[in-house]
Amino acid sequence: MIWGIVELVVFVIALLLFVAMVVANISQRIENNKLKAKLTQEIVDRAIVMEKLREVMDKEDKNNVSQTDGFLKFVSESRDWAFQYIERVQISIKKFQDVFHPFAEQYYENKRTQIPEDEFPAVVEAYRKLVEELPEEGKG
Repeated sequence: MIWGIVELVVFVIALLLFVAMVVANISQRIENNKLKAKLTQEIVDRAIVMEKLREVMDKEDKNNVSQTDGFLKFVSESRDWAFQYIERVQISIKKFQDVFHPFAEQYYENKRTQIPEDEFPAVVEAYRKLVEELPEEGKG
């Protein structure tokens, strides 16, 4: 009879262990299913965020390209304007030199010689055209 009770106790303990393992297995599966659902949701959320980030980056790249194009256009126009300005100033200087040079040479050779009054307006006009090429803050 003692062996019957020992067998019964061992059987009950084994049965309890088996039931405990089944319960642990079921709870583990439920927890795994919850984690799987969360992981799936995180993957979907990450894909959405990545798509939004890609859109923002593309938009930012387009803005940078348009700003870069605008800057390059500004630099190109500024360079063209500078070359035109330099050419105009050189032409004005050459015209002034053509008008004034004969008088300057004549004056330095003979210090008593004066610019004839009828030719003086041409010198003044050449000087005015030369000064017109100066930037606004340089005039005066």
